[in-house]
Amino acid sequence: MPITAFNSVSDGLEPSRRNRDHFITNTSIDDDGPWVPYAEGVWIQPCCFDVTSGGFSVLLRGLPGAQLGVHYHVGTVRGYTLRGRWRYLEHDWVAGPGAFIYEPAGEAHTLVIADDSSEPALIFFVVEGGLIYLDRAEGGGFAAYEDGFSMLELTRNHYQQAGLDVRQLDLLIR
Repeated sequence: MPITAFNSVSDGLEPSRRNRDHFITNTSIDDDGPWVPYAEGVWIQPCCFDVTSGGFSVLLRGLPGAQLGVHYHVGTVRGYTLRGRWRYLEHDWVAGPGAFIYEPAGEAHTLVIADDSSEPALIFFVVEGGLIYLDRAEGGGFAAYEDGFSMLELTRNHYQQAGLDVRQLDLLIR
């Protein structure tokens, strides 16, 4: 879950050890191991932690009816739907397999996996900058914050608790 108080968070690498080269990571869509619990009925699998902009790229898997809290985007977001159906409560469109979405910065919305989705939704998101979670959509106050650093910390904690190789995450830091 996103952080609710700010503290000093680091990617854990010395600046000279940060890799800026191209890389490839293989996701495990059907393997439960690398999926990190994010919200009730929602998991993420990291693809990249951008410690330069504070952004991140993830696969998001959500069960029908699951939702994320209302959040505001500091930067742009791009998404591609691989499976299932989902939408934002604040919009009238529904994204299904093959749908690409572009979200400009500066909007608050609530991601919901469609109740009638025949399977869990699987969406690839590229998030530039952080997310500010709000206590309500209209005139909402600060509830939590998420960015590449907090997502890395959440993922490291899950990997440690699940007995997964935490060093694999260092390969995703750019």
